[in-house]
Amino acid sequence: MNKIKICGITNRKDLKIVIDKVDYIGFINVKRSPRYLPLTKIMKLAVDKEKAVLVLEPKTPEEVAEKVEKTNISNIQLHSLNPSQIKKLKIQLPENVLLIKAVGIPNKLSSKKKKEIKSFARVSDAILFDYEFQGRTGGTGIQIPIDIARQAANIATHTKKSIKLFLAGGMNLQTFKENYKLIDSYFDVVDFNSSLEKSPGIKDPRKIKELLNYVDKVIR
Repeated sequence: MNKIKICGITNRKDLKIVIDKVDYIGFINVKRSPRYLPLTKIMKLAVDKEKAVLVLEPKTPEEVAEKVEKTNISNIQLHSLNPSQIKKLKIQLPENVLLIKAVGIPNKLSSKKKKEIKSFARVSDAILFDYEFQGRTGGTGIQIPIDIARQAANIATHTKKSIKLFLAGGMNLQTFKENYKLIDSYFDVVDFNSSLEKSPGIKDPRKIKELLNYVDKVIR
């Protein structure tokens, strides 16, 4: 049974719609993102620390540890750092922190990409598969190739059975419906962002309600 994450929340109005209905809520502290929020605003919005996910693109492990201490958020999504840095970071973080590493998935898995998935699976608590476009992961809004994501999920779970798997990458309700059985078999959490928006950072209440109605009827 899939859990649901809605990412890119930037305001109280959108937060109010989702806070009691979804499992994870993403707040983006990455300056290149049009959904960027400063840490001070995230701290005001992230009232449920168990559901909040702090999305970061840090230069060092120390930067992450500092932001975790400041916000007290227990789910951290990383769009940078290498496996050795993540291993070092795990020692610095409290045991209750779920460390989610975003890994970009292109249209074909090269041997290099397969090694990358294995390396991150060994040191992370969870992997979020997102679409990779021109070397960039996250915020592209482009649909992830579902079958390639399934292959990537297989590699991760064979590397570490306890790994949690998030599926992102332009996910929308239609794709979710059409591929529900496959997604449910391979992924723990489905991550929605741009497909639920009117404009970057502003959600469309109608689209959110459509998604949540489907979740209530079919999944819960």
